Amino acid sequence: MLVFLTGLGTLVASIILKISSPDNINSIYGYRTKRSMKNQKLWDFAQKYSAKILIIVGILNILIGIALMFVTYSNEYYLFFELGWAVLSFLPVFVLTERRLIQIELYLTE
Repeated sequence: MLVFLTGLGTLVASIILKISSPDNINSIYGYRTKRSMKNQKLWDFAQKYSAKILIIVGILNILIGIALMFVTYSNEYYLFFELGWAVLSFLPVFVLTERRLIQIELYLTE
């Protein structure tokens, strides 16, 4: 159930980010890392790209959460599995976005 709820929250957040991504670099809202906040071009790209990846992660978590609803586990570690999955599922968002930002940054400095 936790994976499903995380997927729903992620999907809603990604749609909000996609629809109303922040125009200017700020430290409150949006995809905020040191690299994405270096300049306006990187900032704009990071907002759009991370929103796309978040949509994919949200949909996958919803599907996995639905599949897990049909499985009943009496194991005491099941909650830790779900919590771990919910947290680790955001790792691709950061890895893929930062990798792409590095490529763009290298292209801009050439």
